[in-house]
Amino acid sequence: MPDAIPKTELHVAVNKIGCNNMLTGIKSLKIVKKTTDIDGSWLKDAGSDSAKVYFLIGSRNNTVWEFANLRAFMEDSTKPAPRKLILPLSWQGSGHVIYKGFLFFHNQATSNEIIKYNLQKRSVEDRMLLPGGAGRALVYQHSSSTYIDLAVDEHGLWAIHSGPGIQGHLVLTKIDPGTFGVEHSWDTPCRSQDAEASFLLCGVLYVVYSSGGQAPHRIMCTYDPLGTIREEDLPNLIFPRRPRSHSMIHYNPRDKQLYAWNEGNQIIYKVQTKRKLPL
Repeated sequence: MPDAIPKTELHVAVNKIGCNNMLTGIKSLKIVKKTTDIDGSWLKDAGSDSAKVYFLIGSRNNTVWEFANLRAFMEDSTKPAPRKLILPLSWQGSGHVIYKGFLFFHNQATSNEIIKYNLQKRSVEDRMLLPGGAGRALVYQHSSSTYIDLAVDEHGLWAIHSGPGIQGHLVLTKIDPGTFGVEHSWDTPCRSQDAEASFLLCGVLYVVYSSGGQAPHRIMCTYDPLGTIREEDLPNLIFPRRPRSHSMIHYNPRDKQLYAWNEGNQIIYKVQTKRKLPL
């Protein structure tokens, strides 16, 4: 698996949209909803201005609840009632994303197949197999069901997963959501051990770690395919204290917030960013 390509090709694969920000802090915490389900995912469309909220309960399921907006999601009695979508296939883990009207998820019946599901037409639009040993091992030590973690940022669709023979390090793969093909993959220095979740912001991977229990949740590894961020430029990035590891943390580039699930709580984290420093 290649881990270095010319800068020009990197900019084609990663830098199609100008984005020059880096994460400097986790600003605040808001618990939007509380449920009894330890694992799950809640999402907004990361590629459109739609106000709809999608609720996917559990680590293996095929039922998606679509709410009209955040208020309807927060208040169960609010009209209109949520729309129930039954998928033809079950998902695996909590690494799903919604992007430009499509739900992308890991097919539970396979080790490395990603499904592209059209939410409007209620049908499978496409499917792809992630190469290089993806899905054969858990992505994060503290996430017991996620083998492929999908992500969206200002540059588009990504997958974080394991790879062959890289001794527990994460692999970052850029996916073209239109052709549903792999643009490029990078072996990262970020380890799966003690990791619980990750997300991308402006083309940079941020991996969240904890030692379990009441220990702080910290971003202790970053990976930038373009090499525009130096480790010494990053502040000490700590999440507000939570009792357990996160089931998911996903960045939404439309509203610049992190959507998370922790011990049955659906959470929004606001983030602080600044312009990247010149190298």
